Amino acid sequence: MHVGELERRYGAQNYLPIPVVLSRGEGVWLWDDQGRKYLDMMSAYSAVSPGHSHPRLVAALVEQAHRLAVPSRAFMNDKLGPLMERLVSLTGLDKVLPMNTGAEAVETAIKAARRWAYQVKGVAQNQAEILVASGNFHGRTTTIVGFSSEDAYRQDFGPFTPGFRILPFGDLAAFEAAVGPNTAAILIEPIQGEAGIRVPPAGFLKGLRQLCDRKNVLLILDEVQSGLGRTGKWFAYQHEDVLPDGVILGKALGGGLLPVSAFVGKAEIMDLFNPGSHGSTFGGNPLASAVALEALNVIEDEQLVTRSAVLGQHLKQRLLAIGSPAIRDVRGLGLWVGVELDPALADARRVCERLAQRGVLTKETHETVVRFAPPLTITRQELDWGLDVVAETINEATPKAVAGRIVPAGHAHGAAAQRATTAASNGPHLVMCPPEHYEVSYKINPWMDPAAWAVSAETLAHDARVGWQKLYDTYRALGANIEIMPAQPGLPDLVFTANCAVVLDRKVLLARYKCAERQGEEAHGRRFFEGLKQSGVVDEIHELPAGVFFEGAGDCYWDPHRRMLWTGWGQRSSLEARTAIERIYGVPTASLKLVDPRFYHLDTAFCVLSGGEVLYVPGAFTEEGRQLMRALIGPERLIAVEDADAETLAANSVAVGRDLVFGSCGAALETQLNARGYTVHRVPLGSFGRSGGSAYCLTLRLDNYALAS
Repeated sequence: MHVGELERRYGAQNYLPIPVVLSRGEGVWLWDDQGRKYLDMMSAYSAVSPGHSHPRLVAALVEQAHRLAVPSRAFMNDKLGPLMERLVSLTGLDKVLPMNTGAEAVETAIKAARRWAYQVKGVAQNQAEILVASGNFHGRTTTIVGFSSEDAYRQDFGPFTPGFRILPFGDLAAFEAAVGPNTAAILIEPIQGEAGIRVPPAGFLKGLRQLCDRKNVLLILDEVQSGLGRTGKWFAYQHEDVLPDGVILGKALGGGLLPVSAFVGKAEIMDLFNPGSHGSTFGGNPLASAVALEALNVIEDEQLVTRSAVLGQHLKQRLLAIGSPAIRDVRGLGLWVGVELDPALADARRVCERLAQRGVLTKETHETVVRFAPPLTITRQELDWGLDVVAETINEATPKAVAGRIVPAGHAHGAAAQRATTAASNGPHLVMCPPEHYEVSYKINPWMDPAAWAVSAETLAHDARVGWQKLYDTYRALGANIEIMPAQPGLPDLVFTANCAVVLDRKVLLARYKCAERQGEEAHGRRFFEGLKQSGVVDEIHELPAGVFFEGAGDCYWDPHRRMLWTGWGQRSSLEARTAIERIYGVPTASLKLVDPRFYHLDTAFCVLSGGEVLYVPGAFTEEGRQLMRALIGPERLIAVEDADAETLAANSVAVGRDLVFGSCGAALETQLNARGYTVHRVPLGSFGRSGGSAYCLTLRLDNYALAS
């Protein structure tokens, strides 16, 4: 008898699985018992965010299983404490109560909220009420299904636990009207997964946070599916910069290997638990804790949160571009998107079955929505392969009579998009600083070796002025508008304006120099940008926390094609700068460690071209960095710069549409760029090249807009 038939014969029929019998998984791929290969676009409802059988997680599992697996919480173990510390650090909350499944963690949160209501808020015994949202899915225990709005989850399972009130998801006014003196908490998913990846209106979570603060009510967020990178942030609540009183975690916390969950909350809630008030034989066992801690390490080390943000935008754009009249809506955040189909034109179950036949696995929900949530380790190439199959399948499922219906394209909105359009029509907006006091008076990079300077300082300064003027004239000929930063005696490096700041959406983040020789430039740069702010060129000026170093656009490169910032660190800029950059600009970042001292800034070894290709020097980065580039950019768009060009900083250019301005570019590289539709402009920069600078180093862009269409 076939194993699938055994499952049907001897198992309770509480699931209706897609008819595929899986036997093996690796990364984003699955194989059935007949050896057929499938792309996993489901990730076990986000439980397999790091991919199937991730080698680091398997190693952690095996190593810990050989040492100690389950001693119960009757004793302490050496793995739980480090996991708790890490969860507290990531969430910004105070204490952790570990469990196994998501539903158990939700039950834990309910108990915590009720005890807080009675012991802290002073609600009369057995009168506490918790507000929840329609369309919710928090699990399948009898308490939880009792406050579901779905009849299928509730039928024949009553009587149900009282104390819950269901309100429309996303309706802030309804929640405000419902809060009363007995309200203990608002328990909600920041994005509803099982309901079809439903994203609430902007400001909803922030509004709930403010409401809870005013009314002395707890805000508890169920991030079992949305948490740990799925939406392009560590937690979905970070998209609105709020902090809940408690957060429920699960699924991805187990790394796709074990059931691990946790309720993490503020101390005033968690300190109300006492011995005997709650527990779990398996919760917090060392085997689960070791795997969970390594799962968090993998998410961080492989920058899976960034990958989710960047590839999630690509996923959504590709699904929108299908343009089928059968598609009613495409919604989601990060690598978590739902496609709602018109049931009169396409059947979601049939689409999922047809996708499986073609090698792509996902599952419908609520009969009309096909959801896409691949492992966060997926590459752009793998994602595109699956999306090609999805597009073909949905178009095939659409009746021919309506297949030709025109679907209007989306449009960009907002002031930033308007400014970007205006800037594009008027040419690029740049900052340059003339080399009136240019000299090489110190050695802070390998290009400044005195052996390279066999001519007089006067000759070098003259050479610099000639090269700078040619660069200025080239930009002007290409239609650029140029702001001139005044030079200042004693600050010879001011000419490298890319280092002084990064500008995105008219927000300026000022540099903080690690090298003492350049620290005098900080005050000068601040004064210059304050002048730009007064004249209306920029809107905001930000600085990094003390002790965090950052050399501006030299180590922070805007990528308009992937709507993200690439950051370089390890030599002149700190890894910690990335946190502030994401907070200020609200876009994802990917951090690349620079390991070759010749390429001390990101812009010396990395350049995004106007068509989305990226020039890069492979040896300047770690293997992990190169893997991240391949995943987010795609191998076909990466252009490796050979050693001869790398040593003249040919990866360092300025793109003005299809025109590329280089200080140096070899014939072979130019031929390759011409074949891709680019025109190369060489501006020999002489002294600058010999001190470690090139076109991009001498130029800061003001016209970067994250919200551009």
